[in-house]
Amino acid sequence: MLLPACSGTAPHISIVCEENNVGNSIVKWEIAPLIKGNVKVYASTDPNNIPEDSPVAIANISDQRMTIVTTDPTKRYYYTLVFNDKYRVKIATRNVNIPGIQNFRDMGGYPSYPTKKRVRWGMLYRSAQIDSLECYSRRELKNIGIKTIIDLRSESELKGHTPLQQGFNVIHVPIKTGDMEDILKGIQEQKIKSDTVYRMVERMNRELVMHYHKEYRQIFDILLNSTNYPVVIHCSSGKGRTGIASALILASLGVNSDIIMEDYRLSNDYFNIPSASSYAYNLPTRSQEAITTIYSAREDFLNAAKEEIERRYGDVDTYLQRAIGLTKEEIKKLQSILLVKND
Repeated sequence: MLLPACSGTAPHISIVCEENNVGNSIVKWEIAPLIKGNVKVYASTDPNNIPEDSPVAIANISDQRMTIVTTDPTKRYYYTLVFNDKYRVKIATRNVNIPGIQNFRDMGGYPSYPTKKRVRWGMLYRSAQIDSLECYSRRELKNIGIKTIIDLRSESELKGHTPLQQGFNVIHVPIKTGDMEDILKGIQEQKIKSDTVYRMVERMNRELVMHYHKEYRQIFDILLNSTNYPVVIHCSSGKGRTGIASALILASLGVNSDIIMEDYRLSNDYFNIPSASSYAYNLPTRSQEAITTIYSAREDFLNAAKEEIERRYGDVDTYLQRAIGLTKEEIKKLQSILLVKND
């Protein structure tokens, strides 16, 4: 995700930061117009306090990339990049690699154009299912500071899963996707094809925004309590229900629809479909394609929900207020919790 930083006559700086498989941070940047000089990187495990006394890395601006070696991959680091001791950009990796959890991502850093602020790093995460974890994975969740886990899975989905160990405030807000279970069963029985799955997922997403207003209201109530943070929201794959909930939250913060779509589609990069559906290896190619479709984050899937909202309410802001029941004061309060001024 490119994150532009602009202030006054400052150059346009776009940065992407990703975590590799061993926990190091890969940082790449582009600057327009081009400037000469160096970039210094300062790091901290506290996104709200990154001291600029001793840089962890220095590079020439012309290098356009660097690797920041992490000595302890169980800790999450946040960075301030300072170009020529003048232009500052706060950044962190979007993805967080935690063994036993797929699709774990920080929703921070996105710009809120109406407010001219950004979503705070290290406050709000989204992921695929979180169940019983090994001690080192639990330690990483603790190091990140996770306090509240919002589980959107239904009661039937929880059967057969060992719950996460104590130490976290787990709140179940079940959003049923009975269609999903039927679809998967139909695929395994070779009764449903990929193109049929496509239409079924679109229909399911339309239903998600129409039938679960109370559940979304409960999620927002949790987020309106500042003592609950940091928060992670998850379902089974972290794509469907979590994707819709995340889109609504980002919309309430003033993040534009293009960036919301980009965040939604990142599930394609961070959710390992073969790992989640190992049984598919024994199915015909046509059925495997159908499974890939159901676990994919396609633009049409999120657009189906957005178009249903617009058809019934005109726009997402009206939906948030009339369907979910958020007042303008509550939206401002949520923004005061989750948004921060640009550096």
